[in-house]
Amino acid sequence: MPARITTNATRVLDAKNASYEVLEFAPEDFTAEEVSAKLGIPEDDVFKTLVARGDRSGPLVAVIPGPSRLSLRKLARVSGNRTVAMIAAEDMEKLTGYVKGGCSPFGMRKALPLFVHESAVGRVRLVCSAGRRGVQVAMAGDEFLATSGAKSADLIED
Repeated sequence: MPARITTNATRVLDAKNASYEVLEFAPEDFTAEEVSAKLGIPEDDVFKTLVARGDRSGPLVAVIPGPSRLSLRKLARVSGNRTVAMIAAEDMEKLTGYVKGGCSPFGMRKALPLFVHESAVGRVRLVCSAGRRGVQVAMAGDEFLATSGAKSADLIED
């Protein structure tokens, strides 16, 4: 039996006794669409982790379904900011310890305010990065919410 992959994200999940599964694939494009295609799972089950900066709160994280576009206006409102802007990939790496295409909402260098799209509530399966390109964690949406402490809200453009 091959050794299970361990990342900062899986260490955090293990420490919290979370129920999850590790999924692996050979990454090329680092997109949610690629994860869906290579793992043979619906695109709506794959969530992407986006890092932004609010004018009042500073850095914050949004986790949304892969095919969706983040609404910066909605994220600003739910996070108590007037405006929110995406941060550059280099800044994200310094802030979170993760590279683009491998940013996990679990195990970041520093705890940041975390918001997840409301479709996570009651979802049977939510797949997000495990903190390394080509490695994902799959868990129930409610498990994600309980483990991450994320606030659920409408975060996507209509």
